[in-house]
Amino acid sequence: MNTELSFEQAPSPARDIPVLTTAELEADPHKAFRRLRTAHSLAEHEAGGYFVLRHADVMRLGQDRRLQATETAIPRQRGLTEGPLFDIFQDGMLMSNGAVHGSRRAPMSRALAGRLIERVRIHARDASEALIAGFQRAGQAEFVDQFAARLPVYTLARMLAVPEKDHPSFARHVLQMSRFFSPSFTDGDLQACTAAAESLYAYLEEMLHERRQRPRDDLLSDLLTAAADEGVLSEREVVAQVVQLIVGGTESVRAAIVVQTYLLLLNRNQWKAVCDFPELVPAAVTEAMRFEPGIAGVVRVAVEAIDLDEVTIPAASLVVLSTMSAMRDEHVYAQPDVFDIHREQASGLHSVFGVGAHRCVADALARAELEECLQVLTRRLPQLRLEEIPVLKGYMFTRDPTSMCVSWPT
Repeated sequence: MNTELSFEQAPSPARDIPVLTTAELEADPHKAFRRLRTAHSLAEHEAGGYFVLRHADVMRLGQDRRLQATETAIPRQRGLTEGPLFDIFQDGMLMSNGAVHGSRRAPMSRALAGRLIERVRIHARDASEALIAGFQRAGQAEFVDQFAARLPVYTLARMLAVPEKDHPSFARHVLQMSRFFSPSFTDGDLQACTAAAESLYAYLEEMLHERRQRPRDDLLSDLLTAAADEGVLSEREVVAQVVQLIVGGTESVRAAIVVQTYLLLLNRNQWKAVCDFPELVPAAVTEAMRFEPGIAGVVRVAVEAIDLDEVTIPAASLVVLSTMSAMRDEHVYAQPDVFDIHREQASGLHSVFGVGAHRCVADALARAELEECLQVLTRRLPQLRLEEIPVLKGYMFTRDPTSMCVSWPT
């Protein structure tokens, strides 16, 4: 993905604000944000657009109706005006606004309620056990590919009641399609991402048709029931909500699994504490998401001019509500650049999952999945060792971890 902010340049603000360069953001985004955050609430990117840096402003503007989702701007920026990748943005809830967003979100919210969290815990636990069993005898693994990337996909496959025989092809299509949303996306990936999205759409349409004929006790059947009750979604929109759930439940969760594991392994005493006291798992998950969030920021478009600390963000500007910066705001977190699972958690940490009308519909499910996989890892591989420290790329959308080798005695 081209990480530069290359939307059409809006007029400059009323007074000068600091400028962030692509080079410094790619080198060390935390350092870049920290350099400015104490004295400035806002920073401009050299290619256009603005970063909101402070926790309080991110929380407030996340609920400001003058900032709206980008709808189809991202695929259009890449030259896409049709096809399955374009449809994810055009028909899905994540990038839509107003009443359309509400009508698309409501059925999925209903389908994700109730007993599903406990089911997700079971599915994530089973998937973690199966993946570890597959490589445990080797004594080493490339953690991103062999565990972190696959766990959320296989958990989702179980949630959707994908037949076991289809899990490998389902995972292959999901992982390939998801590259379109990764900071590592290049134009060379487009054909393969499009083909994977076409296959995934066709497969889900077939599954939904089967569920209409023979409903089950699963997420797809619950979604169809909720959508029928609401009576406003087209067939294509129903499929798009499932695809967006898959996208949202893979890229950011993959990054979060990598983050919580490598941070604990780098801080060996904290890894041992979690191994010895499993009740610390929720705090470890929360602190890891604060320290290195899997979603770098929420991208919005200002539909009206917005004043922020004597600076006016012009209408039509691209605005990034920076989760990375907000989660290390010195006004909210003591020693924010220190990873500490024993810290007293500050209020408002849920901004990791977004705020306002577009707050992640599956935030509780993601947290449950992260907790279960960490429980299994610390129980099955308490002597896990970090052989290679990953680097997280990206400072606007989802973040993409590089390889991470781990080992353990056999």
